[in-house]
Amino acid sequence: MEFSQAVGARHSCRCFLETAVDEATIRSLVDTARRTPSWGNTQPCRVWAAGGAAALAIRQGLKELAGSGRSPEPEIPMPLSFDGELKRRYVEVGRSVFEVLGIGREDEERRNAHRANNCNAFGAPVLVYITVPEGQGSYAMLDAGAFINTFCLAAADRGLATCIQATLAHYPEVVRRHLPIPDEERIVVGVALGFADAAAVINTFRSSREPVEKILTAMGF
Repeated sequence: MEFSQAVGARHSCRCFLETAVDEATIRSLVDTARRTPSWGNTQPCRVWAAGGAAALAIRQGLKELAGSGRSPEPEIPMPLSFDGELKRRYVEVGRSVFEVLGIGREDEERRNAHRANNCNAFGAPVLVYITVPEGQGSYAMLDAGAFINTFCLAAADRGLATCIQATLAHYPEVVRRHLPIPDEERIVVGVALGFADAAAVINTFRSSREPVEKILTAMGF
């Protein structure tokens, strides 16, 4: 697959098949992602992958805590709100997902089921967590984002689907119970990984992107 095709193929998958992904494939994806540039070549990212029973246990634990009403306790501060155009795009993607799923504004039961499915990583057979050392600042987050992007593009290149999910990092105690993450490492985010269910209507959804003219300012050309 050409690079531009991989970029176009990558999307947030919201319904995965149960088909397993083997460890050799995970290693291959990380082997590609480790070439991602980092600030001063510090390479702060570490990767923790859970498959099989471990992935199922994490998914179940996340669903249970979220269902109990307990507030999320992520190790990396997450945005509480957005303003202006950021808020508009944030609200729009959520509204569009519910629209594709046919979930009405007042259908609280199905909305709650969707939130539980989010905690369930949309049925992904593999959960991949990215961590950085405790005490690192904004540039470590920049490095982590770049690493995750390369990882997800490498997955798309191999015909795999991904979904980068803050929800998977909401309750670190559940993740740490099933993955040997040292205390000095901080969980940044989780990535659901597997094969997309092509028959699921939600997987036809693609979020919009702003035009180049709205993003780019070029001078002197």
